[in-house]
Amino acid sequence: MKSKALLVGINQYPDPRNSLRGCINDIVDMQHFISVTNPVYSTAQIKLLTDKAATKKGILLQLEWLLEGIEAGDQILFHYSGHGAQLPCQKIAGDVWEEKDGLDEIICPYDFDGSNATAIRDNEFAALFARIPKGVHFIWVSDSCHAEDLSRDPFMLGDESTLRYRNYTGGLLRENMIGSSAAGAKRVAATNLNGALLSACASHELSADAYIDNRYNGAFTHYLIKNLKKYATTTPMNQIIQLVRKDLAANDYDQRPQSEGLLENKLFFL
Repeated sequence: MKSKALLVGINQYPDPRNSLRGCINDIVDMQHFISVTNPVYSTAQIKLLTDKAATKKGILLQLEWLLEGIEAGDQILFHYSGHGAQLPCQKIAGDVWEEKDGLDEIICPYDFDGSNATAIRDNEFAALFARIPKGVHFIWVSDSCHAEDLSRDPFMLGDESTLRYRNYTGGLLRENMIGSSAAGAKRVAATNLNGALLSACASHELSADAYIDNRYNGAFTHYLIKNLKKYATTTPMNQIIQLVRKDLAANDYDQRPQSEGLLENKLFFL
């Protein structure tokens, strides 16, 4: 059995106004959890990609590494912490949109400039992850805004008690960023996802980059790892996400983490 992990965290974007503070801590914490707290992954099989290295090309190249040579019985993990956003999706014909809400969910690599060419869209993830063989234990964690439908307001500035949100506006129209509720949206990759997506929030919500316990983290990642340390080997992932929801709500974070995919009722580790 092989175990491989790709952990991507972006704090510093080219425009300092888009900088975040807890994303690299997120992936360092996840690395520690999977290699030390509950060692399933060897250090040699964990790759961290941060800031300038986490361009679209860099992320896609390392995702190829993650998928290379995997077979039934292997375990792989992809964790992304950084900006997420929405872009208008393509029209299939006339006024018929590829997604019912007219929006694609994306992650924003270091070199994202608001264009399609520099985003990684939900349908790009769909094409990549459809290649995962059946029987591979695949987990995808995304601590980013609008993360739920990846399975296919401008940030706030202030002191340590003020939240920034992992939502890159990049000059896009606000209505295109927040959009309408995606309750009826077509989930492109969820159908093909041979694994589980653990997302920081619903598709119309924002994900907090927060100051917790004297340290910056994504609120979702912080409470996810807290609960994984207690329950990863005994509790299915969809139940762990419910515990994370309760922790976020109890601490006044307005986001509802989601779990979906074929491993929804399985454990985080094999």
